[in-house]
Amino acid sequence: MSGKLYLIPTHISGHPGDQLPPATVECIYNLQFFIAERAKTARRFLKEIDHPLPMSEITVFEIPKKQNYRYLEEDLNHLKKGHHMGLLSEAGSPGIADPGAEIVRKAYEMSIGVVPLSGPSSLTLAVMASGLNGQKFSFHGYLSPKKEIIGKDLKKLERAAEKDRGCHFFIETPYRNMQVLEAAVLNLKPSTLFSIQCDLLSKNSYSMTRSIAEWKKSAKPGLHKRPTVFLIQSGG
Repeated sequence: MSGKLYLIPTHISGHPGDQLPPATVECIYNLQFFIAERAKTARRFLKEIDHPLPMSEITVFEIPKKQNYRYLEEDLNHLKKGHHMGLLSEAGSPGIADPGAEIVRKAYEMSIGVVPLSGPSSLTLAVMASGLNGQKFSFHGYLSPKKEIIGKDLKKLERAAEKDRGCHFFIETPYRNMQVLEAAVLNLKPSTLFSIQCDLLSKNSYSMTRSIAEWKKSAKPGLHKRPTVFLIQSGG
């Protein structure tokens, strides 16, 4: 009988023991084989939750940089041999703004059972805390890294939000956060609602939703090098 692939959320700030449900931790304790973006990060996480097995007895396969499916299948063959495996995210939930989706799809192709576990997701938390439309929302990943294009990308999201009356959100490399905020204030309509959800679940978390007109008059929060989710919705 084949093993199952468990999708394991990891903490998004602080200590994992403060954010993971006991049932999720208990499941992790029963696993010996893992797949992760970086083995070093995965092993540190397993140590932090006091995994009962010595690290020398735990195997962590790294996700191929170019999504080489041949190597993915070789790693997943441990499941065919009856071993359960855990797919670990760098932060938050696997498969959401995360390369784990390809592994899940490959598991289904191999007729392997997939089990998602409970844990934190900054994207879900951001929608919850934004006060924006939780019935209709779209995630757009990362915008262009080019400064001259960010404004155009933001306007596209603004037009999409005006058309479908939904909430549109995205993330950015933390060192470009302030650049995004400046571009939003400069390019979006005064009535557009713009939400900033920063360092969620940390002691220094910041959550605020304002119209662009209000952001122009307000002191700007310090977002540099802090994980942040940005959300846009029409205010008209």
